[in-house]
Amino acid sequence: MVLSLARPTPKSYVQALEAEVASLETFIQKLASSDDKKRQQMLNEFSRVTELILAKDDDAGSGSSPKPLAVEGQDEGRLSPARVGQLRKTRSGGSAQFYGGTSLYHIRLSEAGPVSSPVIMDSTTVDETHSTNTTEMMLGHTLWNLYPIQFAAHDDVSQRLMAAFFTYQYQSNMCIYREFFLRDYDIGGGRHYSDLLLFAICATGALATNESLLSDIFANQAQALLYPSLNHPDLTVLQALLLLGQLEIGRGRASKGWLFCGMAFRLAHEMGLHLDPMNWHTSQDLTQDPDIEREILRRVYWAAFVVDKKLSLFFGRPPALYPQVSDVRGTERIPYPPDWANLLDTYVAPGTSVTAFEDGPNLVNALIYRIELYRIVHTMITEVFENRRKNAGGPVVAATIARIHVSLTRWLAGLPNKLNWNQWILNQLPQWVYHLHLLFQTVMTILHRPPSQLLQKSESSFDRDDVEICYQSLGAILRLLKSYKRFYSYKHLPLDFVQTLSTAAGTILMRRHLENLPWDDSETSRSLDLVIEAMEDIKDTWPCVKEILDSVLKARQTEAAVMPDMDPVMDFDFLAARPPGLPEDGTAWLSSLGNVMTGSMLPGDVDFK
Repeated sequence: MVLSLARPTPKSYVQALEAEVASLETFIQKLASSDDKKRQQMLNEFSRVTELILAKDDDAGSGSSPKPLAVEGQDEGRLSPARVGQLRKTRSGGSAQFYGGTSLYHIRLSEAGPVSSPVIMDSTTVDETHSTNTTEMMLGHTLWNLYPIQFAAHDDVSQRLMAAFFTYQYQSNMCIYREFFLRDYDIGGGRHYSDLLLFAICATGALATNESLLSDIFANQAQALLYPSLNHPDLTVLQALLLLGQLEIGRGRASKGWLFCGMAFRLAHEMGLHLDPMNWHTSQDLTQDPDIEREILRRVYWAAFVVDKKLSLFFGRPPALYPQVSDVRGTERIPYPPDWANLLDTYVAPGTSVTAFEDGPNLVNALIYRIELYRIVHTMITEVFENRRKNAGGPVVAATIARIHVSLTRWLAGLPNKLNWNQWILNQLPQWVYHLHLLFQTVMTILHRPPSQLLQKSESSFDRDDVEICYQSLGAILRLLKSYKRFYSYKHLPLDFVQTLSTAAGTILMRRHLENLPWDDSETSRSLDLVIEAMEDIKDTWPCVKEILDSVLKARQTEAAVMPDMDPVMDFDFLAARPPGLPEDGTAWLSSLGNVMTGSMLPGDVDFK
């Protein structure tokens, strides 16, 4: 008889629940000792919190945990004003890019007071000169002439890069059903294959093999096919847009990538993917393998959902896909088709058994739990960082943060053993397990890092517990980086790894600032070395990390004095001109983590204060 021992409940989850109980007790005590006017005010505040909780329970269904209450005044300083943001103006023209509170550009260069006005910055992004070439904006036949097909679909180079994608990157890009894609590729056509999608796959796969030139060539080939395909888009167009969008953002062409992914999200609604296929009243051309076809549609929707939240965090912008307008069921494992062994041997890993790439409990469960994590992220974005949220007072938002914290710790506690990681596990785990935990710790840090406004004041201005949570997550990220590096290459991690490294660097610098540590402090130096090493490793894969890397490196090289009366700015050394009062060599010291600069991109709602 084999006994299966349940994993103990994590301490963090117990502490989160204890904090909720303590919050409730404090609220009751405060209520009992208040006069009638004060008591009514507190009850009104309680009513607002309860309305938000009930609204969330309606969306989440049964099984929700107790919700925290916040005493008036006890959490007033946990958030900075919502309507704060940063605009980067490009040198090439009048366009600007908005970055909000969760974005990866959050490290500050000044210890002056809080940002009270829009921060306008002139920048030139990576490869901007190339990306703004007017010929790239032309459609159809012009693009085809500009980017002629250099590698055909079944060339050796195409097959090699496709194999690299499915070996190293498919786990974080499961918008594609690998088995049916390869089946249709093998026979030369089908509803799950197109040259456009193949070229997007090859462009992404070239990142794993460190061949950036080939990545650009295949991306250009894909884009030459993209624009004509928009006349009659199918599922492969949406899948290609998701891959190309993330590729362009990572290569430094953020606006272009943001637009590509936005097109994919629009297509998801246009194709009805936000409605579960079981609820459709037509066959939707699901005549062959209908159960598998339905599952593929669900998987594509949830993959788009994940990318939407990933980019919303990355840029600090509002999401496009909302759970409230979707009824798509959770994804499940899809059985292998009968010819999968031959396809695997021919196109992905010759001589490898099917079980070596088993798309079983680990990988599909990782996708399922990644989706659940990003559902929590959606709540965090819309209820904590979004401009248009209602009842944005301190106690309500503090209660929301506490509720999201409990959801995150409950998510971690509910991970199955095969997806679990802790610092005492020394054996090699699947790549996607490390990635899943890196995501979790990044999200936890973003939720709790103190606003930059409060970091300039005394420690009593912000919640020290929030800082400690950031430190704990930083420690977990550093241990995960060490464990991952022992077995895998950082180059194989997806775009969100850039934000993980940015978040870790910001937390290290925040600790140095708050504890007044010298640059040669051993712990600070070791931690920063590890993060810099990871940035160096991926800077050719994801060039967008270079701005952050350069800033951190310059921060270690010099500490220039900053005028105390100057306005604080975000500066990653891509400014066209220095702000008034800042010495020429004064852009190189990063002293603390900046947060929260948020805003909405809805018309008429960008209101910076």
